[in-house]
Amino acid sequence: MEHFFELPVTYKGEELELKSRLVTFGYVYKFHIIVGGRELVFEKDDEQNYRVLAPEGGAEPSVDKELMEAIITSLKQIAK
Repeated sequence: MEHFFELPVTYKGEELELKSRLVTFGYVYKFHIIVGGRELVFEKDDEQNYRVLAPEGGAEPSVDKELMEAIITSLKQIAK
């Protein structure tokens, strides 16, 4: 099941609205978020911390680490 939404993110003093979708598989869920024209996948690891998955067939995402941390902060706020 998929749910589409805009994720509000505060990054370097700017308010961003990132196109996002929540994809659920039973008890597991992943957030697919468009950042700089690329879709990044955020999911929780075994310790319940968010991680960013590399795109299929690609290397690690080349997105600013501060931006990824800001996205994770926003995800934690909406996932409570």
